[in-house]
Parts: sequence; C-alpha cells; structure tokens
Amino acid sequence: MESSLYQTGVRVMVDKYLEEKSKEVRDYGEYWSASSAGYCMRKNIFDRLKVTPTNSDARKTRVFEVGHIFHGWIQDITKSAGVSVSQEGELQDEVLMIRGHYDDIIKTDNGLILYDYKAAHSRSFTYKKGKEMSYYHKMQLGTYMYMLREIEEYKDLAEGRICSISKDDLRMDETQLLWNQGLEETVAGYWTTLNEYWNAKKIPACTCHEHEGGFMAKDKYNPYYFQGESCSLTWYKLWKEGKHQEYIKKEG
Repeated sequence: MESSLYQTGVRVMVDKYLEEKSKEVRDYGEYWSASSAGYCMRKNIFDRLKVTPTNSDARKTRVFEVGHIFHGWIQDITKSAGVSVSQEGELQDEVLMIRGHYDDIIKTDNGLILYDYKAAHSRSFTYKKGKEMSYYHKMQLGTYMYMLREIEEYKDLAEGRICSISKDDLRMDETQLLWNQGLEETVAGYWTTLNEYWNAKKIPACTCHEHEGGFMAKDKYNPYYFQGESCSLTWYKLWKEGKHQEYIKKEG
C-alpha cells in the first residue's frame, strides 16, 4: 500500500515539477554568477566549464525551492507596503564579468538598503547569535552592492542587509553590511583573481573548507566531491576524458 502511494498523487507531480525546474539552471554564459561570490574558485571554474556533478541530489533541489518560496512571500509584503523600490533586478559588470539578480531594494528615511533574503532553520538563529555576517554573505552582498553602485541611481548605496527567515516559525533576523573601501577592494580582488585563473586556463586550489559558514564547507553539498576530495581533480579528469558517467550517484 505504501509503495503505491509513492507512485501516485501530489507527491509525484511535485517531484516531476522539481525535476524539470532543476534543469532550468541560470546560464550566464561568459559571465560569473554573482551569487557564487566568495566560494571556492575551483568550484566556480568547474561550474562555468559545466563539469558534470558527482551526484544528483533531489533534496538540495527542494531546499532551494523553499528559499524561492520565502523570497516571493517577503517580496510581496515589501511591495504591498510601498517600501520596495526594485525587486529581482538584473545586474552586469563588463569588467569583472559578473551577472546576477538582487532580491530587493528598500527605501528608508536614511536612504536605500539592499536586501538579500535567506531561508534558514530555526536552530541556526541560536548558533549565529552574536556572530558577524559570514564571509560568503559579505562577498555575495558586497558584489551586488559593487554592481549597483556603478548605476547612477544607486551610486550612493551604502548599506546592505541579510534578512534570515526561519522556515519553521517565520522568525526573522537581520545583519548589516556597510560599504567601505576595504569591502570594495576585497570584492574587486576576488573577481579579478578568478578571471586571471580563467584567462590563463589554470585550475586553482580548492578552498571550500577555508571559511566558516558556507554550505560548500560540507562535503555532502559539494557537487564535485569524489573519493574523499572536495572539488576533485580526479573527477575533473574523468569528466574531461568522458569516463565519469559510471561513477555518478543519484540521491532522493
């Protein structure tokens, strides 16, 4: 009886929907994705080369979809309240070769604030309490701020915030990032270095475990984890030689 339930009903429709949606990957072509700011440069290069992942993780697709649902929910609220200036705007930098979409720009009495929304488990609010914004969030938010400030309308944008929303009870928390010269240099330096590796056709070292707070620091979320190695060079060589298919794992 139980097995037949897994083959029919709404669950099947949802699984098919998510399977199709997972194929709709935003392809920025010759550009880097702004949302990958700060992540391991080897991983970003593998992504751009379209290296086949070592596993197909259906759970990860569901997690990302939950994030999209929460994004839409809070964006509807800020829009209805009349404080949202712009949502899901596309940004592009021709020098650093970055493209991306920001979540929300909110108008306040003290100026504009860029918001990036993150869905999170309620337990994360406990262990993140009192801690400053993670390196990855700083880099991602800083990259969006960098590109927005190139636009005349947003040249004075000086504040960004990560708004975390609990998937369990809708608890919310905000962390602030202020624009400064140091942030500008860090953001520009990261993308400049990544472009140098790409243009030289070099594969950099894996740095997935270098910074705390990123999902890539956990091997189970690393799309190129293979035989004990994050962003595996062994996997990359197998992929280049077309010998990788027999090793691919599928996880539900």
